[in-house]
Amino acid sequence: NNNNNNNNNNIHTINTTTHSTSFFDVSTSSMQQQNRRRGRMSSKTNAAASSDTKPQKKVTESKPRLPAMDSMRFFLIGYIAIGHFIACATRDPLLLKMLSQVNVVVGAFFVLSGYVAAYTASELNKYEHTEKRFLPTKVAYTIQRVMGYYPLYFATQILFMPVFLIADVTYNGWAKSALHAGLTFSLSQAWFPSHAELWNAPTWFLSALTFAFVVLPYALPSIAKLKRKGLQRLFVKLILLTCLVKFAYCYDVSGFAFFEGTMPPKTHPSWMFWNSVRFSPLFSTIDVLIGAVSARLVMIDGVEKVNFDSVLQKPVIPLLLMIGLIVGRGYSIVSMSDAIARSIFVPLFAWFTMNIHRETVSSSPRASQFSISSVLSWKPLTYLGAISFPIYILHGPIGQIFYKRVVANKIFGFVFTSKPEFFPVWIGIVLVSAAIVNEVFLKNKKVQELSKNVSNSLVSLSISE
Repeated sequence: NNNNNNNNNNIHTINTTTHSTSFFDVSTSSMQQQNRRRGRMSSKTNAAASSDTKPQKKVTESKPRLPAMDSMRFFLIGYIAIGHFIACATRDPLLLKMLSQVNVVVGAFFVLSGYVAAYTASELNKYEHTEKRFLPTKVAYTIQRVMGYYPLYFATQILFMPVFLIADVTYNGWAKSALHAGLTFSLSQAWFPSHAELWNAPTWFLSALTFAFVVLPYALPSIAKLKRKGLQRLFVKLILLTCLVKFAYCYDVSGFAFFEGTMPPKTHPSWMFWNSVRFSPLFSTIDVLIGAVSARLVMIDGVEKVNFDSVLQKPVIPLLLMIGLIVGRGYSIVSMSDAIARSIFVPLFAWFTMNIHRETVSSSPRASQFSISSVLSWKPLTYLGAISFPIYILHGPIGQIFYKRVVANKIFGFVFTSKPEFFPVWIGIVLVSAAIVNEVFLKNKKVQELSKNVSNSLVSLSISE
């Protein structure tokens, strides 16, 4: 679904919502590198302390590696990418309902973004943030986080611009297309409910996440100061706030039982209202903060003990509840709107992420036994997690080439919805393309250096102002 009404009949996809997170710019692989650097710094500091009687600076405790987070990212992105285009491969009602709940699952990406942001920018077993993460200014933090994902986003915008313009110019003309280019290149499209899915539709997520990164440097230091009871109270308040937003939408449109993922826009009483709820950077930031609070609840386990033997600490419990929610709605066992389902899915995912984190760092005998965290730490899965950001960026434009009517007809003379057997081929093209982009672009030293220079220049500019 494209929310521009002129394009509604142009693309054979369901409502496109998507994923993700600060984990895009600070993946666990980069965290591992940071941790190794911290380890080397700690060793040097300790060596200096033994040979010098002068007082040394306080050493930051090294943070454990969390490889399972990468795999979680892949599974979420895989589900959402398929959900965006599943209507191009089947008309089976059950499959459509099972795989079209992207509006629900997308909340998990905001949670994971906040989780990783708090994990990398606050201290382990201390009630404080990591000051150096916010230096020289809080604006610098935002710039550095955004520059973690903007280079590939920008390159994709340029590479696929002809594809985007075919549809945009056809239906809106050159003047509006130029305006739409400005909105997308500036990552401000999520603020426009009827245009949030312009060009590369799934990247409305990055637009909303960018605003969250403006808020986080002001929120994280305060969150980091809270003890467990304070964090728990804040967690509940954030959940209640996001539930209130979703309840208000459902009440006003009498849509408590809507299934927006498969619902044609013209049958919805207020599609604009729905867009203003699901795309809002303000409301998305609530989910990011939920993730940040969740991370802090685990990071203070060393100073405020929890009962690790409790059944509530097992990842399988929230995992089964999340699967049950998706399957229950798919089989129509549970009747609730995407909005209400998301307000349930988000705390379940936060619970699951906390339990995976605790299971990963646990020193108990069960940690060496078969566990969900050990499965998610399997190297092939963590590799797929490493290429999940390119998958996220590329699956939309590649899908448009084959499945967007005006584009596919222009290129091939037909739309690939007539060939359902092509769907696995599209998946393969996306995976191979993502792997190539990861090796050729994301790991490219020149690209990394250019990104660093641009980031430093922007930071310097923000300081001078």
